[in-house]
Amino acid sequence: MNEQLRVGIVGCGEATQALHILTLNSLARRFRVEACSDLSPEVMGEVASRCGARAVADPLELIGDARVDVVLIATPDSFHADFALAACAAKKRAVLVEKPAAPNARMCREIAVAAEESGVPVLVGYPHVYEPAVQRAIEIWGPHAALAYGEFRCSLGPNPRYTADALQTIRSPVRDPWPAMIAQLDYIAAATEASGTGIGMSHVLAYGLLAGLTIHDIPVLRRVAGEPTSIDYARIRANGPPMSPLGLSIDVVFNYPRGRVWLQCEFHDVKSIDWGFHLRREGLHLTVRYPTTYAAAAPSECIARYEKDGMTVDERHAGRYETGFRREWCHVYDVVAGGAAPMTPIADAVKDLEWVESIHRAAVSHDRGEHT
Repeated sequence: MNEQLRVGIVGCGEATQALHILTLNSLARRFRVEACSDLSPEVMGEVASRCGARAVADPLELIGDARVDVVLIATPDSFHADFALAACAAKKRAVLVEKPAAPNARMCREIAVAAEESGVPVLVGYPHVYEPAVQRAIEIWGPHAALAYGEFRCSLGPNPRYTADALQTIRSPVRDPWPAMIAQLDYIAAATEASGTGIGMSHVLAYGLLAGLTIHDIPVLRRVAGEPTSIDYARIRANGPPMSPLGLSIDVVFNYPRGRVWLQCEFHDVKSIDWGFHLRREGLHLTVRYPTTYAAAAPSECIARYEKDGMTVDERHAGRYETGFRREWCHVYDVVAGGAAPMTPIADAVKDLEWVESIHRAAVSHDRGEHT
């Protein structure tokens, strides 16, 4: 396993600059950034220059280039599906697509079919699934455990306030409104497809919050706590400026055979993070805490609490300074060079987006007074 894989990056924005390039540089024996493409020529050129890579204006040309082994798709969400399908058609050795894999489950299924037919492994970028603390939590909790209660919480301040501490982000000198407009139109379409016509703009924003933020926690919830049986409650709460995702909250209660899991996500205006989960069953309490995504080597933490010899024991698992992003890319290498089965395959990501749509429908129904 001494092969160095050549990575082509489609989309050179904040996630690429702050997370993926730093990670790929830390794995220089396994990966080399071969080419970069971005809608902004200035951003593309500067990122490519810093990586020692080629700048390729046409993303489809980059994807089709035989000198590119692995494609990272980190564009705005609206373009994920088209580029993932192109990568499958080009028979790339692997594709890593940022979450959400597509604006809705239907489009995600199209990618899954293309991946199956082409034999191209398409992985979804769920870094928390790969976090050392989450993997340890899965081992401790064990399969088929009888869940009593759980909480998954994601409360985040504005990303630029974190990246400003760690990175000089390259931004286009020209503000192009089209990507944001296309994304908004796509989420209007996705929200309408999920919940029908007659929804308000707050419901569109809520769908974007679910697809863009809750999508981090759903795959972890499914892997640790198991598959929910149904949704008991879902509500959208506006705590901030109208027509803005800032201050918008989503509350969800999932049913399990013997318990419930509460999930809450929100953006707020304070430079603060409260992100992680807590699970309880007979004889065991399990807690996982995440650092901010933009801490290049901050460890996640897993705490198992149980009783032994009449005393309460806190068993702490932490101190591994390897992020989910680094483990994610290590796994991509194992898939390509070692034939490992993908941990976050596109086919499984369909279910994550089906839950996004189910939550949205339940929240819209609540607002319409169709149930309490």
